[in-house]
Amino acid sequence: MRRHVFVRPARKEEAGDFLNWSVANKDKNGFDPNAPLHSTSFVLAAYDKTGVLAYQPVQNPFFLEGIAVRPGLDKRQVAECLKEFTQFCVSQGHIKGVGEIYFLGTDEGTDALAENHVFEKLPYTVYRLKLKNTEQ
Repeated sequence: MRRHVFVRPARKEEAGDFLNWSVANKDKNGFDPNAPLHSTSFVLAAYDKTGVLAYQPVQNPFFLEGIAVRPGLDKRQVAECLKEFTQFCVSQGHIKGVGEIYFLGTDEGTDALAENHVFEKLPYTVYRLKLKNTEQ
């Protein structure tokens, strides 16, 4: 018989378990202890009749998609635009309680610009779920 697993928000009294489990698995999960502390973040708990099975922190970052550059724009102008977009998002992130900003790198030139600014290249594979695809 298949057991049912349910999800609910984590409770304050579970913070210790969440932290201990996250640290115990940090070699597999890339745990960032600051991620659940952002004001837009929350933590979920998956549970069954035996108790909590896992916790999942969820944060609300800004994600800069591929930049749409006017054809013929020189690299200096592209760099200025990327710098200004980043500064704007940093300011808005502070206002909205966002803790991280991601840049979707798709071109060697803009990738290098992002790395020369304050972005760091992550060693993770990124997966995307488009909500509209869940309805088909």
